[in-house]
Amino acid sequence: MKKIVLSAILAASTMFAAQNTLISVLNNVSIPDVNKTINNAKVLQKDINAKNFTKLLESWKRVEALYFAGDINEDYIDTPRYIDVFHNLKENLNVQMQRAIDSKDAPRVALFKNSFRTINALEYVLFNDDVVTPREKLLAVEILNSMISNLEDIKEIYEAYIKSPDQSEKWENAMIINTLIASSYRLKEWRIGDASGYSTKYKNDPKNKRAEYFLSKNSFNAIKAILEAHNEVMGDQKYYNFASMSKEAGATSQTKEAQDAIAKTFEEISKLKNDDFSNGKALFTSAKAIHNAYYLSLVEELSVTAKILDADGD
Repeated sequence: MKKIVLSAILAASTMFAAQNTLISVLNNVSIPDVNKTINNAKVLQKDINAKNFTKLLESWKRVEALYFAGDINEDYIDTPRYIDVFHNLKENLNVQMQRAIDSKDAPRVALFKNSFRTINALEYVLFNDDVVTPREKLLAVEILNSMISNLEDIKEIYEAYIKSPDQSEKWENAMIINTLIASSYRLKEWRIGDASGYSTKYKNDPKNKRAEYFLSKNSFNAIKAILEAHNEVMGDQKYYNFASMSKEAGATSQTKEAQDAIAKTFEEISKLKNDDFSNGKALFTSAKAIHNAYYLSLVEELSVTAKILDADGD
């Protein structure tokens, strides 16, 4: 996709100078979501079943949708790809994971690649057929160990930044809107558009097999979790968030535009049969409205200058 890099954002006014948006979001959203994901991973290790897998992926999608650690510390830019390789892998992961299942090697040896220790690999191990074998359980535990380790790293980055924030609020707010823009793009193009046939890449070529969690039939659950994450920072919440900051900066109507688009997307996905994207035009349109609310309306009102830099070509 095209990576959106924001080069400037409206300076924080005296109206909200005493409040720090990023610190509030980290305390009220990011760290609780990471903790929940770690706990869900540990629960799944002890009791491997479909329900617990769904809880894990839903909490992880919220963490991934609002991933700030790579901007806070560049050493952690690639950490999400150690946990999730959706749309970022050229190899056939299902074929590779079947080889790991069939292998006689110890789980740690069989899972020698980073992509083999992701939630996508875990989905294949648990949902490639109707039975989870003892071998698959061993592989699942090893995959979850890796995920937990990376999640702990993310948590440490957030906790360290709260103790010693080292960037200006202008930079922090730019990072938040940049993250929302990138996340909403992936939501409409990758997670909805590719399967429904409305993305640029797969225009008029719908195929449910392109959905993020096709095997476990959790693709809609993932989308809802992402929407929940956006609502955590753009909805009207009891804690100070990006919506609070935007309204105080004079972007009340633009904030409401984003909120309405999020609510509309929730409404549209509730109308569809689970994991069936064949009638997904309205869902795609509403997700596109979220992206436009961020990238066009909020960016303009907050006096943000956006540069579109060459990225990975999607």
